[in-house]
Amino acid sequence: MREQNDRPMTQADFLEGARQAPGRVVVPSAANEEALEAVAMALEDGVLSGVTLLGDPDAIVRTAHQVGLALDRCEIVPTDDDDQAASMAVRRIVEGHGDFLLKGQLDTKKYLKAVLDRSAGVVAEGRVLSHVTVASMPTYPKPLIFTDVAIHIAPDAQDKIRIVRNAVEIARDLGIQRPKVAMIAAVEKINPKIPSTTDADAVVQAARAGAFPDAEVEGPYDLYIATSAEAARIKGVRGEVCGDADILVFPGLDAGNVFYKAVQRFVPDSWNAGIVAGASIPVLLPSRADSARSKRMSILIAAWIAGRRRLA
Repeated sequence: MREQNDRPMTQADFLEGARQAPGRVVVPSAANEEALEAVAMALEDGVLSGVTLLGDPDAIVRTAHQVGLALDRCEIVPTDDDDQAASMAVRRIVEGHGDFLLKGQLDTKKYLKAVLDRSAGVVAEGRVLSHVTVASMPTYPKPLIFTDVAIHIAPDAQDKIRIVRNAVEIARDLGIQRPKVAMIAAVEKINPKIPSTTDADAVVQAARAGAFPDAEVEGPYDLYIATSAEAARIKGVRGEVCGDADILVFPGLDAGNVFYKAVQRFVPDSWNAGIVAGASIPVLLPSRADSARSKRMSILIAAWIAGRRRLA
């Protein structure tokens, strides 16, 4: 996000970059209004080379008409149920007939089960999946990445090391050469009674030992310290990440998910893009209740990432 003249990337920058190498989106159980509205927006944006929609053809056609999605650039593939739709969607990408996934009207467990299927081969041995959100808010001077808000319920320190690794990978895909990572907790002091602080310290120690050579990892920091240099000054905390975090790593699902939804609900003119990291292909995981705009931005970010990986 600082590739162009060392300034923060904007939605326009992501749009321009994604247009340079448009990709094909594959949507399992595609009869979902917000997902198809987002596809229509992305086609208009010029970031898609094509669309594959899997599921009940009649339901897909009805939903497409409701949201104004023209189907002339869409392939509709009939499937019997959500499980088949998910597995076929992943297989399409593995076989080179698509570039990234967007979840339609199906349960997240079924969606991720297809991605994790060993026969698909999109998650390497030793890797884990984690949810990474890319968000833009008018109250923060650059896009902000945060994790994990959807997959890991109560990650321990070892889980968080893997979660950080995934988030750093996405950040580098987005152009941040050395992302600044803040391990978030309620307080900035290590307290054995607060596991988030001891986990944060364990991750920071792993960073110092070389676990993340392409990132700066600090913490435990509260949200103020991570995102406000003034708050860090007042609290007497110094560090490279203070007030300038690129990535927030939340202590668990409750904290991360509430933050995600609070941004969507209460911060006007913001947008979120939800990506599943840890797989060899971009996997989009917005909430089914997310707005079409957020799903549109998920497609745009995935198109950017897929394009950069193809051109690498």
